[in-house]
Amino acid sequence: MFDLTRPARRGAAVVMGGLALALVACTPEVNVAAPGPADASGIAVSGTGTTSVKPDVALVNLGIQVTSTTVADARAKAATAMENLTKAVKAKGVADTDIQTQSFNINPQYGVPPSVPTGKPGTPEIVGYTVSNQVQLKVRNLDAVSDVLDAAIGAGGNSIRVNGLQFTVEKPDQHLAKAREEAVQNAKARAEVLAKAAGVKVGKPRSITESGGVFPQFDRLQAAPASALGGSGVATPVSPGEEQLSVSVSIVFEIER
Repeated sequence: MFDLTRPARRGAAVVMGGLALALVACTPEVNVAAPGPADASGIAVSGTGTTSVKPDVALVNLGIQVTSTTVADARAKAATAMENLTKAVKAKGVADTDIQTQSFNINPQYGVPPSVPTGKPGTPEIVGYTVSNQVQLKVRNLDAVSDVLDAAIGAGGNSIRVNGLQFTVEKPDQHLAKAREEAVQNAKARAEVLAKAAGVKVGKPRSITESGGVFPQFDRLQAAPASALGGSGVATPVSPGEEQLSVSVSIVFEIER
């Protein structure tokens, strides 16, 4: 056994203290978090509810496209065709406020350039101009969608372009109440299964978060030229159908022991 004098013991203490500091400096950082409050516990679950919804509005996307050798001629022909289209759909019950211009474009058309004496292709030349005018119709009477579509095709002639037909609900939120109730019930049922397995009871909901609930716009007719939709003497078939509207919720329930 070693017997250290007071000065020696003091020096040894300094050495041991320095060694301890060195060991601490080399030890990886450790963060110790204080335990959360007792009410932080709970049963966190999610639930989904759905409801069937019938569309009440049709969005018909149409366009007029004309190509001519000059901008003036192409614009004039496109304007005449669009005016005829607008008159035709208004005669079928489409309100003026439900006709909205989506885009208007003028683009040059280039021809195949002739070869120069060196054999290299020449500079592309403009051979014409294309005027495109796109509109969206909001048809509120779904029984008239087929008539509106055929009237527009007949009025637009070979210049008509059908870019799509969508059915949607103008005010979807009024249809979401049933789906929300079902989503909450679904989440509570899941919570009760978990609580039973853990030997506890489901308490009051502490928080509820909703996600989803946006009504989808769904296509019933893809873009097609007029020749594919008219000229057969038979009305264009249109079927609105119905869609499933879905809402999801996340709920944290209290635990009762």
